[in-house]
Amino acid sequence: MKKQFKAISLLLVVAIALSLLAACGSGTGQSGPKTSSASDTKVYTFKIDYPNSENSAVYPVLVKWAEYISEKSNGRLKATIYANGALGKLPDCVNNCIGGVTDGFWSGVTIYPGVFPATEVFGLPYMGANNQEVVTAAMNKMLKETNYLTKEWSNLKVIALHSATASPILFSAQKQIKSAADMAGLKLRISNAYTTTWMKNLGVNPVSVGINDGYEYMEKNIIDGGLFFFDQLQSSALYEQIDYLLTANAIYPLTMFCMNKDVYNKLPDDLKKIIDESGDWFLKQVPGVHNEQVKNMLAKCQEHKVTVAAPDSAFSAELTAAAKPAWQQWIDTMKSKGYDGQAIFDTAVKYIKEFNEVYKG
Repeated sequence: MKKQFKAISLLLVVAIALSLLAACGSGTGQSGPKTSSASDTKVYTFKIDYPNSENSAVYPVLVKWAEYISEKSNGRLKATIYANGALGKLPDCVNNCIGGVTDGFWSGVTIYPGVFPATEVFGLPYMGANNQEVVTAAMNKMLKETNYLTKEWSNLKVIALHSATASPILFSAQKQIKSAADMAGLKLRISNAYTTTWMKNLGVNPVSVGINDGYEYMEKNIIDGGLFFFDQLQSSALYEQIDYLLTANAIYPLTMFCMNKDVYNKLPDDLKKIIDESGDWFLKQVPGVHNEQVKNMLAKCQEHKVTVAAPDSAFSAELTAAAKPAWQQWIDTMKSKGYDGQAIFDTAVKYIKEFNEVYKG
């Protein structure tokens, strides 16, 4: 009887040991990722703020991004994109996300002066980038491989930092713009303090105008045009108000797609990974969308009898020379704020040159 009892006890010990080994196998080891029943079933919903209209290049990409994370998570991640500032005013996008009013947002970087000061180096005029992919790659390399941008992005979960096609300069004044002298005296919209300096050096009267207010201001002759990205040309139908469009690799838009940090941190690890990977997916979609947008907008300009031209070498030299004091202004301003502005600027130029060799188109 004792022998039988010992045999049964031995079998129980073996069974318990095997069950413990099986439990370990379902953890974070090589046999599979650690998941919980809650993370397998709970659905996480996000409200994403998009201040521009649905008639823009990026909106459809954001909608597809929502579909992407839903598919990858088997429906556990659900995002709704709210366009036209439905979740708040454009100037409040960043604070609304940090404060938890929204779960995420897409917006321009330089719209929020002083919030992302080091990142703004990539938005200085005439920095020499060949195209949007150069700026996107350079900006992300600085974010990932230096500590220059760490502090200013610490309150947000960055999904993607990216650029778009360089801003054209729009003119509602009915004349050809072939030199800096032709721009003198015009009232043109600027995007920040550094483009103000640049425009003043060209003899322009710079005017601060909201990015989405260009149509009304040109219609009322408050401004004669200015710096507006192709996204505004499309979403605000600015081609209806202009007579002349100057294409130049002058100012590249800096845009951000971010999440509330606490919302991200509360996700299970497997869902965090999907969000992380979704940034790379998003960045792959953007260049083609923007290039198609430019093609369509230039066709719209032709349809509305807008003259489209590129600056010749002499005009380009004037535009570049006028930009250089703005670079120094940025460096000096950053120094006054405790940053090594020269080092950040030099690194940005270095990365732009590096990626110009990669993205030559």
